Amino acid sequence: MKKFANITPGSVRLIGSPGDKIQSVVTISPAGEYDFSILGKSVLNGKNIDIKLTRPDPKKKLWKLTITNKMKKPGRYFDIITLKTDSKIKPDLSIRVFGYLFKKKTLNKISS
Repeated sequence: MKKFANITPGSVRLIGSPGDKIQSVVTISPAGEYDFSILGKSVLNGKNIDIKLTRPDPKKKLWKLTITNKMKKPGRYFDIITLKTDSKIKPDLSIRVFGYLFKKKTLNKISS
């Protein structure tokens, strides 16, 4: 099967310290001959992330998905975002989200 959608990045890593604003923006658009619209969104767990789906230009088939960390303590998590499409070929698009929050001292050692 040919590539159905352009999803950039294909998976998301939210890395930082609790209390910091940690977010990522994913762009989604049809690839090649495929055409679809996004009808809805859901999150498998949703405990540690917030998501917001926007379509900056209603004339273009391009969406932006903003994913924001909600976790308030150091630790790791994993979640899956599912985007519902109107396509019979691929009714669902999935985006994996990995979160890793460090204590500030640990993060400073890693980035040095």
